[in-house]
Amino acid sequence: MHIAPVPPLRTVALAIALLMLLGCAAQPPPPPPKVLTAEEAAARTVVPLTRAIALDKAGQIVDLEFELPPAGADLAPAVLIGLRVAGDEESAEKARWLLNGYDLMAKVQLFRKGSATDVRVPLKRYDVSARRVVQLDPEGLVPQTIVLSPAPWPLQDAGLVSPALHYASLGLAFVPDATPGQYRLSIDLLEDRPELKDLNAELYVAYMGRSK
Repeated sequence: MHIAPVPPLRTVALAIALLMLLGCAAQPPPPPPKVLTAEEAAARTVVPLTRAIALDKAGQIVDLEFELPPAGADLAPAVLIGLRVAGDEESAEKARWLLNGYDLMAKVQLFRKGSATDVRVPLKRYDVSARRVVQLDPEGLVPQTIVLSPAPWPLQDAGLVSPALHYASLGLAFVPDATPGQYRLSIDLLEDRPELKDLNAELYVAYMGRSK
């Protein structure tokens, strides 16, 4: 009777290690985050968050209380308040061209919730004409929207980005060094803009990414 030779222990150990590596490599990637429904997104009150808004009529379009958690890794402490337009690639690009530098004329006010009273938070914006960052005036006037985007991955992880859509992101104002806590955001449009009636627009509040 022939007895097969026993392989050396080193060979057995290498074979086991190879099998373990192959097993790890064969693991499927984690599933993508579930995209929230419109109702689920509207119920979210933790940053990052979005809200459907209309841009064609003057008046208050946002009155929202929310929680700001700590920024986390790879995120700047700056919180961006802006809007985005969702659609196919062509419509998103058209919206980006239309709204970049657009005279939207909005009043943006942010308050930090306190035990006794709410405290107004100073906001800043990028002034296209002066080509620099300026502080909003006492009324919170934001005369223009500019192309500016928050960090994308927190929105994706929160289920606020659909892979079936393209987005044109624009900035209104930002907090350079935001403190975690409870806030209230108010946005008013000062003029009618009927040409913006059909835009699929949303407010977003989200952290910005760190510069690399």
